[in-house]
Amino acid sequence: MASVILGDWTHRRGDAGGTRSVPAEIQRPRPAVAWVWQPEHGGRVDQVRVIGTTVVVATMMPSDPNAPRWEHAVLYVLDARTGVEIARRVLPDPVPVAAMVVESGVVHVVSTLKGEPIFWYALTPAELVPIHRRIVALADGIRHDDVLDAWGTPDGGLWLEIDARSDDEGVRAPTYVFADPSGAPAGARVRAERAGGEGHLFAHDACAGGHDLFAPIDGRWDSDEDASPPGVLRLDRRPSDGGAPASEAGPWVHASVVGPRSRIHTLCGDGVVCAVAVAEDPSKPELARLEAFAADRSSGVVRWRAQDARLATKPQLGNVARVARRPNGEVLFQGLGGDGAPCTPLVCAGPDGRVDVILLGARGRYVLDAALGDLVLAHRENKEGRVEVGGFAIDQEGRLLGRRAVPRWTIDLGDLGGEASVYAGAGAVIVRGVNAVCAVRV
Repeated sequence: MASVILGDWTHRRGDAGGTRSVPAEIQRPRPAVAWVWQPEHGGRVDQVRVIGTTVVVATMMPSDPNAPRWEHAVLYVLDARTGVEIARRVLPDPVPVAAMVVESGVVHVVSTLKGEPIFWYALTPAELVPIHRRIVALADGIRHDDVLDAWGTPDGGLWLEIDARSDDEGVRAPTYVFADPSGAPAGARVRAERAGGEGHLFAHDACAGGHDLFAPIDGRWDSDEDASPPGVLRLDRRPSDGGAPASEAGPWVHASVVGPRSRIHTLCGDGVVCAVAVAEDPSKPELARLEAFAADRSSGVVRWRAQDARLATKPQLGNVARVARRPNGEVLFQGLGGDGAPCTPLVCAGPDGRVDVILLGARGRYVLDAALGDLVLAHRENKEGRVEVGGFAIDQEGRLLGRRAVPRWTIDLGDLGGEASVYAGAGAVIVRGVNAVCAVRV
């Protein structure tokens, strides 16, 4: 039987629920490069999405010294089997693409830059024919520096996570707003309590289910006696009629772990919202406390919890993580440092309460990308920029150390320009680098 990879990759983390889960049956894998594509303008490759039998790529033209800050983003549609260009579209406004999602047969592209409006384009997925171009008007005295993430809703709207500043405080903080398909001004639904500095803010791994957004909120820790765990807010796209804002009404569900640098990451699928919360051990910063749980999406009732208080971190717990949900309901977690390298092993937590800690590859240097059928899709990138992608089986028991990761296939793709991201769908594993996009047939 030939290997089969199905499904789409429509949002930053796979789908609106952030599951990073792609159906696949890998039989006798023989990975090979099917095609490599580079934009003819020689600029940067920014975003990739996989829809049906096509790959949508968002790029940015290279800077022009004769016309600085007038570079435009260019979208391409590629045939997923051959890499041949099917369509292209130059976006009219000279700002980079900040987010791209596909929902209900429409490609939504959000482009912005500090000091510029937030442009929202809707296009057809095959020919990139424009459906609308709008400017997202922010209400409530909000100013933005960037858009960190986006999620589509069935009615044509968009949830946006914005790197925002309020006019009265002037302090940056991640803020969630809903861009209504009618074009009405987008007011803040919730603003994170923990403000950002002047550096880069990372997306907070919220997830969408239907019209609702499930937004993570960090925990607080001043001492063992003065601490609160991280939690999840449920945000309704419909404005409340005089009710308290979601941030004041309290979390929809919360974790039980507390400690310094406590954070939570969410994903949504099959009627549940899964979350993984982590926090440093106050007495041993090289260790982290971890808790995974799943809550019913309708009621918020927690169906299961799994905990581990001995997760080793190297050198410390980072601000970013990868989470994925396997077909059997297990949740995968891996913490990443600021350089994108793993700072924790892979953690697998399941409804039976079991928590397994697994090294992905020698010394645990592979980064979790997705649950590819029963395998784990992961990659690593060396200092020279060479990218290696592999599929790992994690359901085998070792003699002494419990579950372990066994490589079923790997392939070296060479240098794609750095900052590699890995996607899957339409029969292939798609790998993006700054300079090129590569498709691997397994």
